[in-house]
Amino acid sequence: MRTARRLRLLSAVLFLVFMTGCWDRVEIEDVGIVLGIGFDMPANQENGMREGKQSKPERISMIHHLAVPKQFAVKEGGSGQKDYINVVSEGRVVFDNINGLSTRLSRTPSYEHLRVILISEEVARSFDLKNIINFLLRNPETRRSIRVLICEGKTKNELEKKGIVANPAINLRGMTEGYRKTLRMPPIMKLGEMSENLTKKENFVIQWVSAAHEEATISGAAVIRGKDAKMAGWLDEEETVGLNWLKGERRRSGIIEGTDPKSGASIIFEVHKIARTIKSKPKDGHISFDVEIKAEGRLREDWVDLDDAFKEEFISRAERAAEAAIQTSIKKALVKMQQKLMLDAAGFGKRLQIEYPRVWSKVKGKWDPMFSECPINVKVNVRITEFGTRGSKGG
Repeated sequence: MRTARRLRLLSAVLFLVFMTGCWDRVEIEDVGIVLGIGFDMPANQENGMREGKQSKPERISMIHHLAVPKQFAVKEGGSGQKDYINVVSEGRVVFDNINGLSTRLSRTPSYEHLRVILISEEVARSFDLKNIINFLLRNPETRRSIRVLICEGKTKNELEKKGIVANPAINLRGMTEGYRKTLRMPPIMKLGEMSENLTKKENFVIQWVSAAHEEATISGAAVIRGKDAKMAGWLDEEETVGLNWLKGERRRSGIIEGTDPKSGASIIFEVHKIARTIKSKPKDGHISFDVEIKAEGRLREDWVDLDDAFKEEFISRAERAAEAAIQTSIKKALVKMQQKLMLDAAGFGKRLQIEYPRVWSKVKGKWDPMFSECPINVKVNVRITEFGTRGSKGG
């Protein structure tokens, strides 16, 4: 009898639980889905700093790139409405910007689908980046896998640019994935990884969005100085290629254009495998490094007339051409890091720390200026393993 009564009571409780439904559900019509966030310097503040009237930035401009549901993006007057809208706010801190949106939006911003975070060059050079991303890291809706980019111009402009994908934020997110197929951009920088680098006060690079094109373009790298968590400068495409060779990530591919030492014609080498070793050599208070890079790949194209692509002599020339091109890009990257930025963004300090921890403990506090004076010897060896199906042009 008691068992039957308990079963009826349990059934009633379960019935009430299922009848309540999702008590915390929010209808999609009531939510503002944020796909991208941009940080810019307010126009009046930017002008004041440029003219020397203001030494420290006091306010920041923030762009929320919101998705517009398809049912609202209907055609009116023969033209389709964009499926996104950019809402610009301005405040003293990041949360001040977000809190101010409540007075302008009928929907609560949701960051669960956030794809990219764009930071303008002016903001990256002026603000401590730990403060810029602090709110996003604390927000439970924000994922640590969100991509972070640095923009040459205004982030607002980049969140309006056209691309292969109609939505600018989604287009930029997709473009960040292309780093495995080219050496002209650094690897993806995720929000969580950025936070770790800033906490460790390590120098690192972030993908750079160029303002020189009508369509959004990612090429080159912004260099972040770990000491003060600000942008120190940037690397152009060829300097970024050199940095990628120095970092030696195995899962990379790309195209190297060399010059045939005999004819002066172009030879195109496609990278398939990269192996890199760095050895630190501390001696008598001086530190130097030996870098050895090995690359394998395919002879993709050549503009050499009347030559045989299967001859050992031609293959040897093609390999030397690729080696020279790689050496050139590495030299440019080292000149930029050592002479202009005076920052180690390639990880030489980490190698010294691993191989000679006692030496590192003495120099780590002054490593960047020391790095700028370190001799770095680079040896490159290229091996062409595939030639294609073309034989002699003369035959």
